[in-house]
Amino acid sequence: MSTRVQELEAPILERREPAAGHVELVVEAPALAAARPGQFAHVRTPGTLRRPISFSRLDPGSGTAGLLFRVVGSGTAWLAERQAGERLNLLGPLGRGFPEPPADRPWILVGGGVGIPPLYAQAQQAPAALRPAATAVLGARSRALLVMEEDFQALGLGAVVVTTDDGSAGEAGTVLGPLAAWLERNPGGVVYACGPTPMLRGVAELSQGRAEAYVALEQRMGCGVGACLACAVLAHGPQGPHYRRVCRDGPVFAAGELVW
Repeated sequence: MSTRVQELEAPILERREPAAGHVELVVEAPALAAARPGQFAHVRTPGTLRRPISFSRLDPGSGTAGLLFRVVGSGTAWLAERQAGERLNLLGPLGRGFPEPPADRPWILVGGGVGIPPLYAQAQQAPAALRPAATAVLGARSRALLVMEEDFQALGLGAVVVTTDDGSAGEAGTVLGPLAAWLERNPGGVVYACGPTPMLRGVAELSQGRAEAYVALEQRMGCGVGACLACAVLAHGPQGPHYRRVCRDGPVFAAGELVW
């Protein structure tokens, strides 16, 4: 895991549009390419606070990292207009990423919406020998909003399952249905999840007492380095509930660590 935070001007090598309203920028940044999946970069955008974006792909060999985001406001709208050859001011890698996948147990990646990209990085960084033991469950509101399905298919995972709210791709419903079925078949497995809070709450509830589960929270942030406490969430502790900072203590937490 890379722990040295740097501010850098990273050239954009490639711009992609993987789904409606989504953009992925691949940058040349060896310091970020050494990050753990689940960590993130804080991206400078003019006139707004920096935007936290998790790494969608990591390639230490080429020194490149991907940043995939949904356009939701002025900051991400500005980012979406950036082109290959331009540079981004990035601060990172920040936060705590996912633990490495297990060598002796099945594991599952459960992603919803823009929570899918950091899970692709987790699967991509896993040794090839461990990938057949993995299942990926990718959820979106519709086929038009589904990202990275083909990327996951190319990794040689044991299975890739798609769900959409409207049934336009894969199974109709949410990722929680396939996760529940997987937990029945694989007690004691490991779960990695990222997505909206209601989805992660469901993952935590389903996994309790049945699997080791880790969740990456999607949270608004201010400073990104733990100083402003804008991203604090409630967690269990030996002295009772207390607050943890998503940007510094997370964004990845053990699911049972949080007060849902």
